[in-house]
Amino acid sequence: MEPAQSTQIISASLMSTEEALLEHIEIKTLVQSTRQFKNIHTYSIDFPKDVNSSPATTIIAKPATAHGLASAIIQAYSRHQHLCLSPDDIWLTIAQGVSRHINYNAKRFRHYFVKHKGKEEITLDVSDILMTPGYDTPITGNWPEAIARLANETDNRIQKVDLKKIIECDFSTSDFTSIVTSRIILLDAMKEYFVYRLTVFGCGIPKVTLKGTLNDWLNLQQKVTNLRSLGLDLDFWLDRLEPVIAQFVATYKGEVSESFWSVVRSETPYGSGMLTPSWDGWISAFFPYDKKGVRLSMKGIVPDQIPDGLLHVPFIVESPFQSRNCQMSAGFLGARQDLIENEVVVSPVIGWYVSDA
Repeated sequence: MEPAQSTQIISASLMSTEEALLEHIEIKTLVQSTRQFKNIHTYSIDFPKDVNSSPATTIIAKPATAHGLASAIIQAYSRHQHLCLSPDDIWLTIAQGVSRHINYNAKRFRHYFVKHKGKEEITLDVSDILMTPGYDTPITGNWPEAIARLANETDNRIQKVDLKKIIECDFSTSDFTSIVTSRIILLDAMKEYFVYRLTVFGCGIPKVTLKGTLNDWLNLQQKVTNLRSLGLDLDFWLDRLEPVIAQFVATYKGEVSESFWSVVRSETPYGSGMLTPSWDGWISAFFPYDKKGVRLSMKGIVPDQIPDGLLHVPFIVESPFQSRNCQMSAGFLGARQDLIENEVVVSPVIGWYVSDA
């Protein structure tokens, strides 16, 4: 069945096609050029196309203006070309205007949308649909679903008005792309009232094996406690470390706290630029200092400031031939994965070596 539409001839001045087509550029190329040195986690064109829609993958390289709707209208007007519009095109432009109006007058309209002061945090665990392979790598997965969940939760926090119903595209022409776009506009409209946070590691460690006997882990716990009696002023560290060791002992006993194992790390903005993520889960409790020798506190640690897993001891070897400066290196060489009974098991690798200094 042909989609419903109305095509009208306004004049007979259509430009011939051979002289009408301008240079186009890939959407991904354009986005990458405007977001230099930034990860692009996803594009709308990466997701399955709607049955009745095939999202464009290219756009005019040198448009009349930066806004797509205005650019299309001006292009058709100035070059006598056929203009094609959908209700989504018009509504999304209007919705953007509404969003900007709310943001420019956020203080004035606060009472209309929320009761709280400042910005309330909305945190959602989306570990079941998003994943991050490692530090500073693109986050992959079902981004449309993540956006939908965030929009729904935001709408639930809004009082008086069903903003989601008003803003969201709901036309016969609405497709996957326009609907997700309208949900992001909703989030933009409320960004002066909320801080949005998605966690992609909330499920934590699903399974853990603690080697040795219970007495081994109790011995470890006691050894940590005994460090206080050394008189080395380690309380600043042990106050963070002891609760973590206690959870390891409890886990060995079968007293498992899922919430503990789900907060190994959580990324929060860090630094004056608010760009570098800091790990403020219990992983930081194992380190009294960062790799620069700065004492750590409860605020976590920046990933690239975690100390090297190796310590190095210099020594001299004297022989009849020469005196050589050497060093012993010991600690953690890295981590490894093993496939055991169809499960990927991850463990640290302890080791040492001797080398020239």
